[in-house]
Amino acid sequence: MVENYLLEQFVAFAEHGTLSKASEGLHISQPSLTRSMKKLEDVLGVSLFHRENSKIALNETGKIAAEYARRALDANQEMIDHVISFDRSLRTVYVGSCAPLPINDIISTLQERLPGKTISTEIVTDDEKLITGLKNRSYQLVILHHYADENALFCQRFMEEQLYFSVPEDHKLAKKKSVTFEDIKGLRILMDRNVGFWMEICRKELSPEDLLVQDSFDAFNELVQASKLPLFNSDRFLSRGYEAPGRISIPIEDETAHASYYLTCLTSEQKAYRSLFNAVRGNVLQNPH
Repeated sequence: MVENYLLEQFVAFAEHGTLSKASEGLHISQPSLTRSMKKLEDVLGVSLFHRENSKIALNETGKIAAEYARRALDANQEMIDHVISFDRSLRTVYVGSCAPLPINDIISTLQERLPGKTISTEIVTDDEKLITGLKNRSYQLVILHHYADENALFCQRFMEEQLYFSVPEDHKLAKKKSVTFEDIKGLRILMDRNVGFWMEICRKELSPEDLLVQDSFDAFNELVQASKLPLFNSDRFLSRGYEAPGRISIPIEDETAHASYYLTCLTSEQKAYRSLFNAVRGNVLQNPH
């Protein structure tokens, strides 16, 4: 049996190329690393290095051994990650979402359909990062703003959101039935940083200098009340009465201003969350927009 620390030190040597650089990277002494490399050869019963004066280099057997050592370390870490994730999932369901609104909408359904579980949520702006987290089991469920067309993933459309542009009643755009991102370029626009992927959309469609981004929601709210600066809203918030007095919200026509949200899990876990997905499906049928 090869001890894990020997493999870690062997791989470090293979990556750094010299004993001095590897020992520095590992924060151990060079003589200690030399002894470990000799011990690994003794355990395997083979020579792994060319030795010349005080220097060593991997021989052909050593190069093959280094590749297998990397695989063994990766497999060991994967086992640790999966066991920890499984143990966490027994008590807590970790949900990653591309935006805060869908989390707010689904949280009560999660609590109802997953009794006895603690629900932990996190906002991650990138769908690909959410999918990676799902696959490595950092999350049990994720909410994406694109359909994930993969056999390994099960997606259920959850809800829609349309971005609006909110301006004072006396603003030059206030009488328009709709606007585009092109229409609002060059305006100074208030924005809360904690809006998930919408931040990336607005930064791509507009100049970063257009956006007055507020890190604190309280500071954002104070500026909304105290100024006439434009800001973003959405149909979902408007339907719940979230419109500052004296303002008018106008839909943004661009395709990128509309989002469909998808509740997603691993296909292998679909059965465990069947009740939740049925509830989501029923909500979509009753509220198609």
